[in-house]
Amino acid sequence: MKIATIEVFPIALPMKAVLTLPRGASHTPDVGRRSSVVKITADDGTVGWGESMPSPRWSAETLESCVAAQRRYLGPAVIGHDPFDIAGLHARMDRELAPLFDPGQPIAKAAIDIAVHDLVCRKLGITLQSWLGAKRRGSVQLARLVSAGSAEDAARITRDAHAQGFRGFKVKVGHAPEKDEAIVAAVIEAAQGGYVWPDANQGYDVETAIAKSRAFERLGITLFEQPLPVTDIAGLQRLMRSTGLTIALDESVLSAPMLLDFLKRDLVQGIAIKLGKVGGIHHARRICDMAQAAGVRLIGSGLMDPPLGFAASVHLFAAYGMDLPVDLNGPQHIAEDYLAAPFAMRGQEALVPEGPGLGVTVDEAKLSRFALDVGLR
Repeated sequence: MKIATIEVFPIALPMKAVLTLPRGASHTPDVGRRSSVVKITADDGTVGWGESMPSPRWSAETLESCVAAQRRYLGPAVIGHDPFDIAGLHARMDRELAPLFDPGQPIAKAAIDIAVHDLVCRKLGITLQSWLGAKRRGSVQLARLVSAGSAEDAARITRDAHAQGFRGFKVKVGHAPEKDEAIVAAVIEAAQGGYVWPDANQGYDVETAIAKSRAFERLGITLFEQPLPVTDIAGLQRLMRSTGLTIALDESVLSAPMLLDFLKRDLVQGIAIKLGKVGGIHHARRICDMAQAAGVRLIGSGLMDPPLGFAASVHLFAAYGMDLPVDLNGPQHIAEDYLAAPFAMRGQEALVPEGPGLGVTVDEAKLSRFALDVGLR
């Protein structure tokens, strides 16, 4: 079996909520949640679907860069390749767009990786979770993302989310550091015993990070995600000596070689896993295996994932038994999607799909409704 064709569909999905990071809004309703959907067809007719989820102000990749990379470089590089040779597939893509500290345009590569995994598992008639070789969980608990400019708004969002069944709450901090302690305290109170952790998305300098870590510790927080800029290695060393919190790295760990370097330096206690940032399932499972072997805490995360990326993440996070609520907040932000049937949920738990591959079906008529012309052919 060989890869015969690769089709790339840039789309914009309607949004019902905005995600705001310290650098500003990542997506807004006027532009929608933009993504690049990839359809791979083998020479025997087997089809697999994947998706790139670029996130402006979080990543360096955009929808336009993903589409250009997939249509002009990555797609042509893997035509004719055996989809069961996934390591070889990545080697072909890496010859076109070379890895550096990250896998080299990992968000663009992730769509092809996910689509090939979907195709292979559909050919075998197994779920992606079965391909990963572990069924530690049958579902993952979703966290509610809380991004608010005041303690009052944060408390209201959290109370409403708790009433909807959420028991995990990730709080965006770093927008206005002087308000962060009050915002986190308000979320803790409104969460009524739910798991709460702050995420600064690189928004603090080291002195602020140390002060906020100590304040969050006093509030009972146990994990703090990406407080410092990726480049501040010396600051990370100071921070880890200054707090008892588990410091979870997100943007700082984009590849297995980067993780290995942090492990050698004894500078990693937790990792936020995002399929997009590491180049897809192939690299994500390597990172998860390394982290588990080293005793590093794994937490699940995403990039406001539409359904294909969401489904792939649910399979991965359940396979690795992630027990904390995961920050897969696509359903929180996206108003409509392209699936033929809704994703299976039980309250605020995402169930691992039972069908072959990703276990979800793309309705191509729906997909065409969200088509976006990005001017790239």
